[in-house]
Amino acid sequence: MTSVDSTPESTPESAPDFAPRPAPMPEVPRQVARTGSKPADAPARPPLDIRIAEAVVAFFARLSGRPRGTYQAALLRIGFGAVFLASLVREFLNRREIWGDESPWSNDMARRLLSGIDGFSVLLVRDDRWWFELMYVLAIAVTALFVLGWHTRAMSVLFCLMVVSFNSRSLLMTDGGDTVLTLMSFYLMFTACGRVWSLDARRLRRTGGSRSPGPGQEGGVFVALVAAVAVGLVLPWWLSLLGAALVLTGMWRLPRELEQLRAAVVAAAHHCALFVIAAQVCVVYAAAGMLKVQGETWQNGTALHYALNIEYFQPWPWLSDLADGGPVAATALAYLTVFSQVGFVFLVFAKRVKYVVIAIMVAMHMGIAVLLGLPAFSASMALGDLIFLPTAFLLYARSLGGRLVRSRARGGGGKPGTGAAAAEGAGRP
Repeated sequence: MTSVDSTPESTPESAPDFAPRPAPMPEVPRQVARTGSKPADAPARPPLDIRIAEAVVAFFARLSGRPRGTYQAALLRIGFGAVFLASLVREFLNRREIWGDESPWSNDMARRLLSGIDGFSVLLVRDDRWWFELMYVLAIAVTALFVLGWHTRAMSVLFCLMVVSFNSRSLLMTDGGDTVLTLMSFYLMFTACGRVWSLDARRLRRTGGSRSPGPGQEGGVFVALVAAVAVGLVLPWWLSLLGAALVLTGMWRLPRELEQLRAAVVAAAHHCALFVIAAQVCVVYAAAGMLKVQGETWQNGTALHYALNIEYFQPWPWLSDLADGGPVAATALAYLTVFSQVGFVFLVFAKRVKYVVIAIMVAMHMGIAVLLGLPAFSASMALGDLIFLPTAFLLYARSLGGRLVRSRARGGGGKPGTGAAAAEGAGRP
């Protein structure tokens, strides 16, 4: 006899015929199925004000979090610094005729012009020859250290001061490239452009130190400079220097809370500065494109023909004649230029199209540099285009360039018969 406890109740075959059947599931009304309403026990969607508040908090957390776009900022630092350094070195023999005492735009004329527009130049502090030579050598040294990324935060402030001083000294003897360089040097002061590809980053990797501020590090120098400017607005200059010294001494080590606040401010300033740089490039292209649309020569496609035949902008006349390839090519290039500039702000944020539009704009600036003899302007605008390149592309280009350099070095300077061995050796650790 089988006991009741041993009866397998979990199987439907052992259940008696008179056992109660489970009630059928009620049908879901068609209106409920169509509207997709959630069950009563499902969590309710937060109100609109809560969602807006969460979005705002997430935005500020991302804004003040880890700095992004550091490789783009480092590329701008190296590029714009190299442009200014090349101009200083190139014009070293003509420095006095351009910025010094032998310039047709004399110091008195420059002072009167700058006094009317609230400008400033350290070259006009004194009229002595030794002062000009000292400032010129100092500008070369500061620019070189800025390119290398040595104490980048302090060097960025001094770099901006030198760029503004030299461009303001001969304000009417410059071109659009100097204007772009002046704007970008100001924006770069607020970026963390020394986090990568710099001597600062190399020193941190070698020593294993942190980014806590202190004398000589970017945080302490940045805070000291801000304090010096703030104090100097309301107090004499000697009190400003004293306040800067006190702040720099006090910033030797910050408490954890203040260090977190400082890091958040630095990250927020970095992100805002990169946004302003990108917006500046878009505004320049949009304004240039809209002005070209209104011009009759750009509408009929003859603008490039006239530009290539201006004698003042012909460093190589034979090359300008060669580039003027007829009405069809000139019209096609004119329309391509206008469409690329007007649509730059829309195309540059596309996933793959941005590579095409950036390549078109960089090629256009290279043509302007070679055919019209405007290298500073072309280089400055081309560098502004590169800020829209993603970090992965910059790292890939850097690694590819490094592999090519190592392959050429191992291949004995490109000797025949060594390319395959060099390519194979470049892949080894």
